Amino acid sequence: MKKIVYLIPGFGESHIKQKGWSKVAKLFEINGIEPFHINIDWDKNTPSRFSDYIKEFLEQFKKPKNAEVYVLGFSLGAMIAFLTATKTKPTAVILCSLSPFFEEDIVQFKPQWLTWWRKNFVESDFSFEKIAPYITMKTYLIVEDVDAKEIMRRARDAKRKLPNATLVIAKGAKHRIIQKEYMTALERVVKKLQLRNRRPNISTFMKI
Repeated sequence: MKKIVYLIPGFGESHIKQKGWSKVAKLFEINGIEPFHINIDWDKNTPSRFSDYIKEFLEQFKKPKNAEVYVLGFSLGAMIAFLTATKTKPTAVILCSLSPFFEEDIVQFKPQWLTWWRKNFVESDFSFEKIAPYITMKTYLIVEDVDAKEIMRRARDAKRKLPNATLVIAKGAKHRIIQKEYMTALERVVKKLQLRNRRPNISTFMKI
């Protein structure tokens, strides 16, 4: 069966600007999963509607028949992956450093985080708790352990509230998916995907 993964970059990123995204794509490719880069126009006039970025992803998303589809998002790209999962219905979603900009997070923001969000985006009413029960597919949460505690708090809360989630800590990593330590954690997840998809050889269960 064909396997494909859609890669959604973080805010201000693209596979053209950050060459390291080719390493992310290669990691999937060598494991038999065809990568597709999503182009998000992060350079819109601000403040802009976050739902416009969601729409951009959905316009590029295709789900071929007889194919297993995965969606990986990083940071705000992970928010897009999460918020669209009930529509795209992938086999698994990989949320890398899921951004803590849901309405449940905003009430706990430091002033500078809230100022940044208000400067760049119109909406602030995406509820994690309301959506979480409907995200029933396998979900991998990867989070760095060096940078902001807000991102770690969001990941741990997501682990508790998503029905089928696994939390993977990128030891020694910062908020950069292409960092060596982060890529090591991602590789662990890709290997898990391979194990989930590997069917047992029925002959091993048969008596000779």
